[in-house]
Amino acid sequence: MYKCDICQKKSSKNENDDEQDALLYGEWMRKQNVTVHYYCLLLSTNLPQRGGNATGILGFLLRDIRKEAAAAQQRKCAFCKETGASVICYMCRIVFHMACGLENRCISHFCDDFRSYCENCTQLDAYKRQLLADPPKGAHCAICFRVIYPFVLHNVAYGDCCRKGFAHRSCMRRYALASGYYLRCLWCRDKKFRDTIRLQSVFVPDRDATWERQQNAYRELHRTRLRCDMAECLCPNGRDYCRGTWSIQLCIMCAATGTHPKCRVGTMRLSLHSEVTDYKCRSCIEVEKKLDVLHIVQSPTADEHIDSSFYKTKRCCELSLAMDDDSPAQSDDDSTYNESIITVVASQNQIQIPMPQLSPQPQPQTPANQMPAQSETSVIELSDSEPSDSQQLRCALQTPLLLHESFTSGDHFYLVVYEYNEQLSDPCTGTCTLRFAQDDKRLKDRTEETLLQLQLTEVDIWFRDTNRGHYDRIDKYSIRK
Repeated sequence: MYKCDICQKKSSKNENDDEQDALLYGEWMRKQNVTVHYYCLLLSTNLPQRGGNATGILGFLLRDIRKEAAAAQQRKCAFCKETGASVICYMCRIVFHMACGLENRCISHFCDDFRSYCENCTQLDAYKRQLLADPPKGAHCAICFRVIYPFVLHNVAYGDCCRKGFAHRSCMRRYALASGYYLRCLWCRDKKFRDTIRLQSVFVPDRDATWERQQNAYRELHRTRLRCDMAECLCPNGRDYCRGTWSIQLCIMCAATGTHPKCRVGTMRLSLHSEVTDYKCRSCIEVEKKLDVLHIVQSPTADEHIDSSFYKTKRCCELSLAMDDDSPAQSDDDSTYNESIITVVASQNQIQIPMPQLSPQPQPQTPANQMPAQSETSVIELSDSEPSDSQQLRCALQTPLLLHESFTSGDHFYLVVYEYNEQLSDPCTGTCTLRFAQDDKRLKDRTEETLLQLQLTEVDIWFRDTNRGHYDRIDKYSIRK
């Protein structure tokens, strides 16, 4: 059983339902302690993609995912009123879950900046208005051949290139996921169909088709064909005889043609004692003369457990709730074990800084503009990095902590504390969000006194942020003075 850290939706116990979920929400992606739907990564409006296909989870840095997951737990979905909403309507800016968007006729574009529209803001052209005003009766799905009933535009896919037919959107999702590069319009075979269908909430992977990637898909090509293809075969037992001195030698380039060495000697008019070199057929020799052999050296992928065939480039969306001011992305993204050394010091610091009021379990905030920026089903999983020994922790976490806020979401309790670096002129460097299991024995009654003395470990760190909250406002006020 898996649970998405962003939308909080759990995987299904039924294999058939789990396969359907993979079509709707994308494959499960797991790395270290982060578990998410792939489509949650793509469609989360404030989640930037700052890496390549070998970085983080297909370009999404783990620290960015953790930051967006924590921010989503403080947003309420406009449809179900539960927390974990991460998708913002491009027009009216309402926030909702990816799954709730599918259930409430929202549209997502699986290209460019992966923007989404609610039902009221969905852009309609003349053809869509015609379908809404006068839905076709008795239309059949071009994939499953069943009648499309009821004909609801949200559940129907069509070729915008020719507009000659319709298909269930669920059938189209399965067809697109299986076809990959080979996806064509079902009705006119137009190649541009791969681009236009992405605007109808259909994900199209940039990879080979499923039938191309199946195990032993080309097993017939690997079967050795042993036959002498010389114009004049000298073997008394025929061209297919392959024993002893009449063994067949295959072309070292294509292995599609062969010859008896004795037949080559006779054809080349060589003496019987001449050394027979490797055999190349006439076709391969001609090709070699025309083309230079290119030696392409491909470096191994940094992480073989992530299927890079799902990788899609996501442009930064213009509707981010706030600008992302994190430092540039690094190749080693985001493991909490690789963060820089930052010390969380006692709240009784020498510099007198007022303690903000702690609310142990505040209610999640609804307005989106108050949030920080930013067909086989399988689990794509990476092994966790080994945490360092407790005596070699790179982060010195000391008590009492300087608390900022806390909140509860799902199976986890989040605590935000201020971080300090005493070597800087401005010691407050930002905030650190910590995540604990609800049944963590260290939490006890979750009073302020308990949280101040909480003994932390490196694995408790969820993500860091340069946003200093109240202290940024204090600095601005001081500058004005």
